[in-house]
Amino acid sequence: MDRRFFPKRFSTSSLCDRGLKTLEQLEIVKRYLQRIEAIYEGTPLLRGSNKKYYDDDVISFFIHCYHVRDWIIHLSNRGVSSKEIDKYIDKNRALSICADLANGSKHCQLTRATRTEDQPHVSGRERYTSRYGDEASIMKCKYRIMSNKKTLDALELAKECVALWDEYLVQIKTNT
Repeated sequence: MDRRFFPKRFSTSSLCDRGLKTLEQLEIVKRYLQRIEAIYEGTPLLRGSNKKYYDDDVISFFIHCYHVRDWIIHLSNRGVSSKEIDKYIDKNRALSICADLANGSKHCQLTRATRTEDQPHVSGRERYTSRYGDEASIMKCKYRIMSNKKTLDALELAKECVALWDEYLVQIKTNT
């Protein structure tokens, strides 16, 4: 690894040495959650901004959120197997939807079966823009996720996923 691009303070080994491991990925997820909350509450939209950037933040949340799984498996010193963590994901509907959203968004063609009955997807978005003068605008968005013929609010789903990962990390910490 070229240390010019990955300084020691950001290397995986230093994260492990400081005991941060999986928490680092979960903190990234929580920052994406804050972005989604800001989008729902209203965020400045500069003239000429691409509104699709906000759509990207929503999908990126679910991709990063699902991949907390990999961080737990590969960096945990608790010996958590992929089978154990997959069982936890499968028994929690929100994480199952998150997994399928992430895999469906990240891969051109899925090679594994979905965890849900059908492939979840962003089924709609509502955008409201308020203009203030010639240059400034505030945009609010809400996103809907379709899964198994049910519509879910993306922000509520995201909050539930984060709460479930927090719960799981406490669970594996107390089980050792």
